[in-house]
Amino acid sequence: MSHRFSRRNWLKGVAGISGAALAARAGLWPSVAQAQTVTERPALLVVFLNGGYNSVFASADSYAGAGTFGVSGSNQKNLGNGLVIDAPTLGTLPQFALDHMATVGVRHGLTSHEAAQEADFSDGRSHYAIQLAAAMGGDGAIKCVQVGNRAVPGPKPTEAGVSMQTITDMKTTVEALGGSTDGSAPKRNIAEKGMAASKFMSAQTLVTSPTMTKVLGEGYQAAVETLQKPVRPFDYAALATAYGMGATATAVNNFNSQIAAAELMITAGANVVVAVDGGWDTHGDRDGSSVRNMMNTRILPPLKTFVNRMMTDPERNVVVAIMGDFARSLPGSDHAAALSVTVMGKYVKVGTTGKMSANVQLPAGTPSVPGLWAYFTKILKVNQPIFGTNPHSGLVLT
Repeated sequence: MSHRFSRRNWLKGVAGISGAALAARAGLWPSVAQAQTVTERPALLVVFLNGGYNSVFASADSYAGAGTFGVSGSNQKNLGNGLVIDAPTLGTLPQFALDHMATVGVRHGLTSHEAAQEADFSDGRSHYAIQLAAAMGGDGAIKCVQVGNRAVPGPKPTEAGVSMQTITDMKTTVEALGGSTDGSAPKRNIAEKGMAASKFMSAQTLVTSPTMTKVLGEGYQAAVETLQKPVRPFDYAALATAYGMGATATAVNNFNSQIAAAELMITAGANVVVAVDGGWDTHGDRDGSSVRNMMNTRILPPLKTFVNRMMTDPERNVVVAIMGDFARSLPGSDHAAALSVTVMGKYVKVGTTGKMSANVQLPAGTPSVPGLWAYFTKILKVNQPIFGTNPHSGLVLT
């Protein structure tokens, strides 16, 4: 039996599987010790709507008096404790999400896309998502992930050995997890021996290049270790079809596949995943019909699937946050200087610190961006106060 084999293709495959295996290494197959003591694994999915996040979703009652952004008496949903959301959109989320939802206010004072986007994720030196992923610990080899080609804003320096990795195709990750989508892929034991050989042959090159040592050296080792681990049944076809994808489709090229990739990477041990969606700079959307349509047709279908599959798992503490550059101002849906963020999670207490005024403003004492990330640490049960004291303590279930 003969197969076409090219060293270039093999090395290309090695590079892909070494990066992907970093994610797989986290343990879809828990160790005996892990199996004996099961604890909740925390994870955060940030859905970032590039261009803005209209506060009609998270603070619908703010606009009821004047009927702005298309708010009426019949399209609001009161969740209690001051939280009123947009009924035709967020109000259709699964009951678990509605019972564990809050609106968090962020008063950053910025109306420029570039400045607001960077401020949402960074202080200019460190990246909040990477910092949080590092502080969360765990055994995931890739702890911070960007799914898809849209870049997460802000500078991204490594924090305590954690960097933000980009996943644009799930194929190699799935193969490393033992859930093949391609009958031509090598058996895992053959791939493991090939990876070990590649690592040996590349040793001298890795030593002479610090950058390659960091990126590939760790990748080779993670891949070998991953492929040596025993696997338990992993049904990628079921995951893909749950998100409306083809059973063997692995490209991360739309929001459905981004959220499918988010589930895959969180299952494989990632702590923080960011999915960026574009087209939310909705000038002229005076009645909110444009953003409601995008939310219902593009964002919510896969997000509902994610909530049902991930957030109710008793062994996990998965938090979802929906945010954007800033809210949309009145009357023309332009740039507001503040943001209302929707947060859902097991330890989220229903309520709001982000209720906008009728002219899309938050009170002067509303915290800025670090307060949001400090809140994330509390509901994720992270003990390190890396972003300072949580100023939204009334939105935490104990």
